[in-house]
Amino acid sequence: MRYSIKIIKILGIPIELHITFILLLAFVVFTSLILGNIGITIYIVMIFTLVLFHEISHSVVAMHYGVKITKIVLLPIGGLASMSEIPRDAKKEFFIAIAGPAMNFAAAFVSVILIIALGMYSRIFPLFSFEITGPADLLLIFFKLNLILGFFNLFVPAIPMDGGRVFRSLLSLKFGFKRATVVSTELAKVIAIFMALFGLFLPNIWLIVIAFFVYIGATQEGEFASISSMLSGLKVRDIMSTGYITVPSGITLAEFFEIEFRHRHLGYPVMENDKIVGVISFSDLSKVPKEKWDDVRVRDIMSSNVITIDAEEDAIKALTKMSKFKIGRLIVLDGSEAVGIISKTDLIRAIELKRLQI
Repeated sequence: MRYSIKIIKILGIPIELHITFILLLAFVVFTSLILGNIGITIYIVMIFTLVLFHEISHSVVAMHYGVKITKIVLLPIGGLASMSEIPRDAKKEFFIAIAGPAMNFAAAFVSVILIIALGMYSRIFPLFSFEITGPADLLLIFFKLNLILGFFNLFVPAIPMDGGRVFRSLLSLKFGFKRATVVSTELAKVIAIFMALFGLFLPNIWLIVIAFFVYIGATQEGEFASISSMLSGLKVRDIMSTGYITVPSGITLAEFFEIEFRHRHLGYPVMENDKIVGVISFSDLSKVPKEKWDDVRVRDIMSSNVITIDAEEDAIKALTKMSKFKIGRLIVLDGSEAVGIISKTDLIRAIELKRLQI
């Protein structure tokens, strides 16, 4: 996700804070200092910690099923575990989705046992009271937050929330993944609209913010699922471009322009000592003033971060990899030998051709 900052790695998964979360945290800390009420900061830190463990629970189950988690992004409304692929198996999606709320309910159960043992049961209610008068109140707040996070995530059937994924997994058993995704994402958009209207009526700014993220998330989920369906069964080898042209690293940009003018490819592998050492594109060339083209070499401006993919990988994984590294093309390998290039243009063309068959 854009505008997020990596802070740590847990179980090999990069944990990132979205800029909106950082701004919220800064605002809360500043407000706490002004008002002399450190309880607000404690409350936010506790939510941050619970949301993180909620997402890690999803990730552990996903990795158990062989689904790679590329990163976890923490937002003001919760967390988002980015998976390398959307599980199309209903059982896998169900257990991955339910893992987060299950962690919250387990933590709530343990904490309520301690609350009863300490004779604090009567202080549980009202449920939405988070006043801190002493250390014992932290246990009460811990219980309440876990209960609220668990119920809110599980029982709101709106993708990308856990309840929406559980709902889709159950629909998939009867209608299949594609139709279940259409139904669940459209339902999520309707829920988001009503949530936003309710937030305006109350008024409650956080409900409106949550509605916004749910609507955007459902839209993106629907689009990605549609693309995944279109590319289903296709391998990278099936849609890659094999007639690619390489350029030497030592030629000038003026010489590279002549090659680009003749062939008009989107990207070119850069060769040095019979090895691919980078990639250069027309967009790289356009960033250099024309008067410098005779002095600047390809090696000076090429992208040396060469991202590759195996020819036998699923085509959807090529799109996922491009999105992850924010690049427009990948070098395709067969073993250790470069056999082609796959670009977003190749993927878009394949999707358009698939649509013609429907």
